[in-house]
Amino acid sequence: MDFKVELKRDGAASPLLLEDYSEEDVRAFDGGDWQFVILRVVPVDRDLTDLVSAERFARGVEWGDLPQGRIDREDVTDAQAKDLAIDSVRALRSFGVSVETERDSEFTMARSVAPF
Repeated sequence: MDFKVELKRDGAASPLLLEDYSEEDVRAFDGGDWQFVILRVVPVDRDLTDLVSAERFARGVEWGDLPQGRIDREDVTDAQAKDLAIDSVRALRSFGVSVETERDSEFTMARSVAPF
């Protein structure tokens, strides 16, 4: 199994609607330096079939050059995408799909059931 990770502009999100952003953040957003994206993670089986019943989304993910620093693919995949992939595997298992993992994988049953 593998995962497809997609980023799509989240046009509904704006730093003006949220309290945590400074005027500098808003100027950088308005200038196109950064944006909010929708992060989509889709599990893909060995036959390269998207298992869309277990896809997971996160909206309002920061992407680009913020005044505090750059957020790029590595930042998003190391944290948020990984969590979405784990949730996706949980969903597949709840649907009765067998997901085999290596003993020390973060996707093992022991690591993907409560408490985690």
